Amino acid sequence: MRTTTLTLLAIAMSTTVAQAAPGDVVWTYSVGSGINSSPAVAGGYVFIGAVNGKLYCLDAATGGFVWSYQTGGPVQSDPAISGGRVYFCSNDDKVYCLDAATGAFVWSYTTGHDVGGCPAISGGRVYVVSMDKDIYCLNAATGGFMWSYTTGRGGGSSVAVWSGRVYFGSGDSNVYCLNATTGAFNWSYTTGSIVSSSPAVCDGYVTIGSSDGNVYRLNAYSGTPSWIRPTGGNVSSSPALLGPRAYVGSNGGTLYCLNTANGAVIWSYAAGSGVSSQSVSGEYVYFGCSDGKVRCAKAVDGTVVWTRNTGGYVDSAPASVGGLVYFGSNDFNVYCVEAGAGDPGQWPKFRLDLPNNGCLPLPSPPSGMDIPVNIGWNLFGFGDEGSAASDLANVAFTDGLFVRTWDEAETAGWIQDPAFYYYNEPSQPVGYRQLGTPVPPKDSDSIEPGRGYWLLVNVAGLTLVVP
Repeated sequence: MRTTTLTLLAIAMSTTVAQAAPGDVVWTYSVGSGINSSPAVAGGYVFIGAVNGKLYCLDAATGGFVWSYQTGGPVQSDPAISGGRVYFCSNDDKVYCLDAATGAFVWSYTTGHDVGGCPAISGGRVYVVSMDKDIYCLNAATGGFMWSYTTGRGGGSSVAVWSGRVYFGSGDSNVYCLNATTGAFNWSYTTGSIVSSSPAVCDGYVTIGSSDGNVYRLNAYSGTPSWIRPTGGNVSSSPALLGPRAYVGSNGGTLYCLNTANGAVIWSYAAGSGVSSQSVSGEYVYFGCSDGKVRCAKAVDGTVVWTRNTGGYVDSAPASVGGLVYFGSNDFNVYCVEAGAGDPGQWPKFRLDLPNNGCLPLPSPPSGMDIPVNIGWNLFGFGDEGSAASDLANVAFTDGLFVRTWDEAETAGWIQDPAFYYYNEPSQPVGYRQLGTPVPPKDSDSIEPGRGYWLLVNVAGLTLVVP
């Protein structure tokens, strides 16, 4: 039976701390049972599921109770918000759609077994994977059946939607790519074990983990592997991508930052316990662990900034919005903690975006009189006529601690090619920068006298070093 209850008394269950420092608790809310669901934050509300079979809606600022909805089984699914509705799955074999503001029932669809993961909503369709071996495509407005595809074994990952295709992992050890409209088979790639890690799809590649202990980078069109990176344990964590870096945890107790171009380890952090799915926002990467801790580390080098202890293991992938980080713990509590000044709040839900691709969109290149920002497209005035920087060999970057050449900076994830050139246009006002086309990556002919360059920068405070 549906439960939609409004009450002011429940606000007393949350604890508010004024002037919280990074990592400090702003509020908590107890649901009275374990939490494996990851939160989604939208419209000033936090949506999260619980093992007691309920989906909760809380006030994002105070932790106050807004409504809950009771299903017939544990809600370990991560909710997705679209068009004023919240979509989620339950272990009562059903997919649910509710009104996000009130919790009112809109529709449900019954599959043949438990349904976990996070629904993917794209193009008016909802995609979910069931333990009955099938992936389902439903009408997002009505819940009507559109198509299904049967794999070799039940279970697997959440779905990602990209370029008219759906991608997901399966209990039969395969990664699948299907036509998003018809469900027609495109390709599959066989790993060494169950694939419960959800795919991150970006720039023509699929990044995904497997219980065989590997992270895979596959061509999104063909399924051909680009690289395979071994880790120290089962990889059920879902990768989070930011530019040239992929963040993914291993149940061997390590969080990895990998170069998406070649799978090289940029840095790793030994947490000493299993790592849940992670999120990345601004300068920080957030991840929960089976030791009951949520950690915030610098995205560029893995240095831990703060640690928040809870009373139970943390499967919930943190969400970051408005300077606050939200997550659930198996100590029965939903947490809201202070993020820190280096986080603009770019990750409001599991794997970030609506079709759940786990890829943080990169900003468009600047134009006109746009000015540099700390992280994004930054202006570097190298290559000016007569300067030593007209020779590529002399171009290097520093973060105040390390100095790296162009190639080293790209490998470390500091910058991303290609560069866009700029030049002064005499007919325009002083300071006007005319944007040019991308230059060929990293060749000496690209560094032309009289020009400077816009580079996509992933590190705050990065500066140019020239003789």
